[in-house]
Amino acid sequence: MCIHIKDCAICNDPIEDINKALLRKIRKGAMKFPGSKKEEMKKIHTLAFKFSNEKICEYCYLREMARLTTIMRIKAMENSKP
Repeated sequence: MCIHIKDCAICNDPIEDINKALLRKIRKGAMKFPGSKKEEMKKIHTLAFKFSNEKICEYCYLREMARLTTIMRIKAMENSKP
């Protein structure tokens, strides 16, 4: 019996086992994302699929999500200035 441990595509660390039901919920949620022309939303959508397909680890997923949402907040604040 051979156990294949997947490595993260970003940091190359081994990916820990994650609850499959949680991954299905993330994938289902990503499929329902509304179409958006914003580059960051497209990256978040792709990131959710990569995580749900166990291509990246949870740490990299959360780090990238935080980075992208911060970029979106900064752009929103810049656009709301008179």
